[in-house]
Amino acid sequence: MRRFLRCIGLLLLISCQLVLPAQPRLHVTPSDTLCGEEAETQIRRMWDELQDSWFARIAEYQINSQISMPDVVSDSASVDSVNILRLQALLNTTVFPMVYNDEIRRYINLYTKGLKSMPLILARAQEYFPMFEETLDRYGVPLELKYLAVIESALRPDAVSRAKAKGLWQFMYGTGKLYGLEESTFVDDRFDPLKATDAAARHLYDLSEMFDGNWPLALAAYNCGPGNVVKAIKRAGGAQDFWQIYNYLPRETRGYVPAFYGAMFAMKYYRLYGLEAAVVRVEATDTLMIYKKLDFRKVSSLTGIPLDELKHYNPQYKCQIIPASSSGYALTLPAKYVPIFMSVEDSIYRMQQAEELARITLPSSGEETGAEYTLKNKYHVVKSGESLTMIARKYGTTVNRLLQLNHRKSTMIHPGERLIVGQTKVYKPVPKPAVTPSDTLKQPAPADTLAPQPLPADSAKQEVMPLP
Repeated sequence: MRRFLRCIGLLLLISCQLVLPAQPRLHVTPSDTLCGEEAETQIRRMWDELQDSWFARIAEYQINSQISMPDVVSDSASVDSVNILRLQALLNTTVFPMVYNDEIRRYINLYTKGLKSMPLILARAQEYFPMFEETLDRYGVPLELKYLAVIESALRPDAVSRAKAKGLWQFMYGTGKLYGLEESTFVDDRFDPLKATDAAARHLYDLSEMFDGNWPLALAAYNCGPGNVVKAIKRAGGAQDFWQIYNYLPRETRGYVPAFYGAMFAMKYYRLYGLEAAVVRVEATDTLMIYKKLDFRKVSSLTGIPLDELKHYNPQYKCQIIPASSSGYALTLPAKYVPIFMSVEDSIYRMQQAEELARITLPSSGEETGAEYTLKNKYHVVKSGESLTMIARKYGTTVNRLLQLNHRKSTMIHPGERLIVGQTKVYKPVPKPAVTPSDTLKQPAPADTLAPQPLPADSAKQEVMPLP
């Protein structure tokens, strides 16, 4: 029976190769495998961070949403033949050439079987893909490029890479500036889903023009920059095929294009692997223009909107503060909270103004004189679903600092635990010196006793001496 299945698999493999464009078989060398492992590690890290998000906490998983379906056959040749048949079915739906090799198999396995966050990704796709498709279509680029955000950020608008690329589309600072994404103390448009998607579509269009519509090369350039792709083409003797310049590209980029194919495959065929989207009841939203400085903490306090939910809908505001601006900034709120916000908006501004005025005071006498002080701990009670990373962000500190304050080595926490999240200085009152009788004698006479007194008239005459 095994021999029969193997023969059938080989026949399918040969027949599929007659349909698929001829592509050189990629033999994975040890160094190439290491590249794949590095790229896979980065993807796993990004996806695991998704588990800490507000979006993950409100998700409801279906019974089989995290159970991968076992392979019908375990024979590698038969598995390859099934993968190729499924890739063949995509030929008429995409401009990307369908290629199958060891690296693409690796990422197909990763996205269909190796990532526990896949149900969350499928749920987020329902939220973001319609907007992605509309924007990509506006600039005339393939709609399949929406899958690029899956490998870039796991569809997290607040994602930050080790290289400090940010947002859904992982723009570096310079590239973001080039495409008009604002960066300031309070605002980073790379985190704005609408603005970043528009910039990504324009950037991808420009890259495709640079490489004459060769989309695999455009994707490689999106990852490592067009300069590195041009260098790889020259070193490969002018070859214009991604797989022919593969060994001349930076290590991370070698796994980037295969990861795109793996993500596209998984997003098309996830149900065949027993995966289902998590159910996330994201509410309808509305957008308001804000012209005055607005602190999200005050909005949350007076409207009842959870702070994490506010940050989810407005990830572009780095400090959870919208700065004042004559042109205005957008604030996105769940629609049911809009009337509440509008009724308390003026109260929020008055509260902020009063607190800012109260902060404009002289330093305390303790700070000026170097008086003794004690440290008072500030505490936080861990809630269900919270992690140390989330708590550190909430209080503007780091995980390492929290571990140090609480004398911990492990980041494992449990609901109900009381953690130290900060410390404030409490100055001891400076005693006033006691007044003694001798101090009283040393006091200067009152000002009115020191004023010059007029002399008596006769005394004045006696003081006048005649000239000799």
